[in-house]
Amino acid sequence: MLLFAISMTTPILGLVVFDVETEIVEGDKVIDSQLIWDKPFLPYVAGFVILVIHWFKFVEVHHSMKNIDFNQILITFGFFFLLCLYPYFEMNIEFTSDQPHSRAIFSMVWGLLGMFSFWKLHHAKHNGMLKDELTNERVKVLSNEILADPVVAFICVGLSYISFTAWLIGMIALVPIANYILTRISIKAGF
Repeated sequence: MLLFAISMTTPILGLVVFDVETEIVEGDKVIDSQLIWDKPFLPYVAGFVILVIHWFKFVEVHHSMKNIDFNQILITFGFFFLLCLYPYFEMNIEFTSDQPHSRAIFSMVWGLLGMFSFWKLHHAKHNGMLKDELTNERVKVLSNEILADPVVAFICVGLSYISFTAWLIGMIALVPIANYILTRISIKAGF
């Protein structure tokens, strides 16, 4: 949980600390030109919401496990490694949002977080590590919910090469749309 807290607060601190640090180094008047609304603020908000969603999904899967094995530990470490990279790339968006490669890498890390989350759930399911309270129906619905992030993230990789605006709209708008579509698919399938 500490890693999630650090990952969620680092970009917010980066917004504030950069302004104060810039004023100290470059003088009093520079803060007027470096205010928060001059920065690409929406990627921070979207990135924060994405982390919150990952946190809820991680907690549901992690607290539904009755035991673990070495492979599950490795999958979790991979997830945490990507979780530690996520705020680094999110904070770099401020300086590199005009570069499509930077946006694509940020989207790839986001998508890989979702893939590791999906892998964690299915490894636990196939090896009998889940508690009985997490039914097969809930696992199928949760799988669809988890898959929404990587699907949108990999779409956003393509959108990052079109334009910053297309990428940003994709980040903000496609996550709820993908969740809705995958939820509807689960409902139609009877779950």
